[in-house]
Amino acid sequence: MKRAVILFLFALIAIVLFACQPEKEAVEAEEVKIELKEELLAEGEIAQVELSEVKGFEPVVYVEAVELELFRALFSSAEKEPGIVNMGNPEFYLKVVMEDGEKHYLNLWLGGEGEMASLMDSKATHTVYAVTPDIKKKLSDIILANEKMEH
Repeated sequence: MKRAVILFLFALIAIVLFACQPEKEAVEAEEVKIELKEELLAEGEIAQVELSEVKGFEPVVYVEAVELELFRALFSSAEKEPGIVNMGNPEFYLKVVMEDGEKHYLNLWLGGEGEMASLMDSKATHTVYAVTPDIKKKLSDIILANEKMEH
């Protein structure tokens, strides 16, 4: 009799545990939600971008539509790199001001010729986003044009 009760309890526990298993589709949906949260910047209109070589000191302010479109392309095309990174000091600091007043602070490494450019949210310092070579070139050109105008 005891043996039958014990077997019944094991069978009942096995059924409950089996019923609690998540379906594969639910897990995949969860992964998609997590992936969407890992965008560099939330959707929205950019009002201005401030770029400086020293954090908060003498920034170049970009407000022209053409410039803002380049930064929009930069942020939307940046792809999260796998793994955890440990980067040195950035070459540039970005302050992105959205139309709704929300501010985002990013770090930018343009790198040298043949090197990958990278972006990082200053609040998520172990995650880096790769910049496409085309966008890197356009961004380098606009930064160099502003540096020449200042000197």
